Amino acid sequence: ADILKNEEYRAIVSAIGAGIGTEFSSSDSNYSKIIIMTDADTDGAHIQVLLLTFFYRYMKPLIDEGRVYIAQPPLYKIASRSGKLETVRYAWTEEQLANYLKEFKNYELQRYKGLGEMNPDQLWETTMNPETRTLLQVQIEDAAKAERRVSTLMGDKVDPRKRWIVENVDFAESEE
Repeated sequence: ADILKNEEYRAIVSAIGAGIGTEFSSSDSNYSKIIIMTDADTDGAHIQVLLLTFFYRYMKPLIDEGRVYIAQPPLYKIASRSGKLETVRYAWTEEQLANYLKEFKNYELQRYKGLGEMNPDQLWETTMNPETRTLLQVQIEDAAKAERRVSTLMGDKVDPRKRWIVENVDFAESEE
């Protein structure tokens, strides 16, 4: 398959160990869960869409069986110090952030632009630890929607792509 010309996809296929496309067998998978973990920004969302489309097209039984998940890294860390006691909260949404900021008088706020900005213990605590992490199980509708979006944006047909761009892209003037 042409997809195997891509080094990253080849690495995913190799790691999962269950084949690809018509040769795929979920019972041969090296993993019971596949967890997609990307930055909590627009680029990360695009990578998620591409990966969901890949799994939908080439390893669909993993989605059908509920074995594909998306990790939810936080957007913010809020730390408040009272004497020697430090209280830390993580916020995944702007609404959570606003609520936490009301809770603290003096605080330090850190915005995570990507997973690389977290130190290992923060990443473990918020995104990787099975006891505290939040995972979204991918449903077939999510993957089908991602696949349609990729087909629209990268397919051969120009009219659907133009229509999607006109309906979904904000062409606000840039200061640059």
